Amino acid sequence: MDLKMKAILYYYSGTGNTELVAKMYKKYLEGYDVDLYKIHKLDDGENFPNPNDYDLIGIGFPIYGFNSPEPAYRFAKLLPAIEGAKKKTFVFRTSGEGLGVNNFAAQKIINCMSKKGFEFLTDWHIVMPYNMVFRHSPEMVKSEYIYADAIVRLNVKFLTENIHEKVRRNPLPYFFVPIVRIVWPYAKFQGKMIMHARKKDCIGCGLCEKLCPMHNVKMTNGLPKFGGNCCLCVACVFNCPKNAISIGPLNKMAQHGSYHIEKTASNPEISYPAFGENLKGLKRWAYYKYYRRWDKKLADNGIELNIPSNE
Repeated sequence: MDLKMKAILYYYSGTGNTELVAKMYKKYLEGYDVDLYKIHKLDDGENFPNPNDYDLIGIGFPIYGFNSPEPAYRFAKLLPAIEGAKKKTFVFRTSGEGLGVNNFAAQKIINCMSKKGFEFLTDWHIVMPYNMVFRHSPEMVKSEYIYADAIVRLNVKFLTENIHEKVRRNPLPYFFVPIVRIVWPYAKFQGKMIMHARKKDCIGCGLCEKLCPMHNVKMTNGLPKFGGNCCLCVACVFNCPKNAISIGPLNKMAQHGSYHIEKTASNPEISYPAFGENLKGLKRWAYYKYYRRWDKKLADNGIELNIPSNE
């Protein structure tokens, strides 16, 4: 009997981008039986899959303020030490722009887990649509998905061939990265003191309570009440059917409603590509070099983009 190796992908995801990427890894890790575990607020005594039971470990998260979300780091601290030989491990990070400063987001997680016997092979950054700042166009969403699919396939090639890359642990060129980690305590303050639902708009559907990975939202008298365990994943804001949730000073940056990423990417009427020579201004700064680097890396390793046919 051909017994497959086992892989576990621990991931934190608010609005679903990192979850979608985790499912891509599961699809392409054909030599493994892959389990997915969504990181959330753990109740006392709650168990999670033990990494010692697996041959390959992945940890994924969205980038918040050039850093990992605090729940992802807290979870990394909870992971037990590896028993025996070191375990092959990789990081996958998602964000809405391709800036190099995002390459240091995993440093605390990598440092923490390395001391426990996790051996990091790769630490890759995958651009997906923003849930804050500005809304990505359908053309951008389509391109981002197509590239994400190819990047994951290349990463799987590296992982299965045991190819190591140097992972970044010290953000000296971007000394402010640890400083921006102030978003961790700020999120707790904002969740408890600022976030609220506007009574005139809220319909009491409870979707925000259901979607919150941190169990930070409780329906009380037909309205959501927000606690002090928020990490600003904005799943509640992004998915609210009535745009009823206020996040105070960040309201103007908040995006609303699903991108329907897979459906958008497969729509032949949506043009492709979106990140070519015609990019101007801030968008060129945020995306052009990122995608040109991936063009070269994909081509060097024989990975082609799966572009839906327009026929």
